[in-house]
Amino acid sequence: MIVGIGVDLFSVTRVEDELDKGDQGLRDHIYTPEEIAYCTTKRYPGQHYAARFAAKEAVFKALGAANLSGQHWRDVEVRSDPHTGRSQVILHGRVKEAATALGVTSVFVSLSHTRDWAVASVVLEASDDRTDAD
Repeated sequence: MIVGIGVDLFSVTRVEDELDKGDQGLRDHIYTPEEIAYCTTKRYPGQHYAARFAAKEAVFKALGAANLSGQHWRDVEVRSDPHTGRSQVILHGRVKEAATALGVTSVFVSLSHTRDWAVASVVLEASDDRTDAD
């Protein structure tokens, strides 16, 4: 059963401008070390950072603002499966607690980017343990 859907569109230029300022503290505040390591190996790292930022926002939207307080950007981590390249979301901290409270058992994410824009969509799924009493 789907318990949440979120989508976000984010400007690649905006991420590149922040990174060009040399503000590594901001980068380290938003992205996990694994995300940073992945993005920095890419030819156009800004596109990958922007896609991950969009995914984080999409997760927050899917969970609903009412379910979140005290969350951190790094509570949502986007990884790529080393064998398939498929994007995965790993939840930590307050975000994981909010997802657990909703019964979330799976997080599906799709990322895409162009030179200028990155988009992410997220679907949260919970197991449907309800029995129909007909």
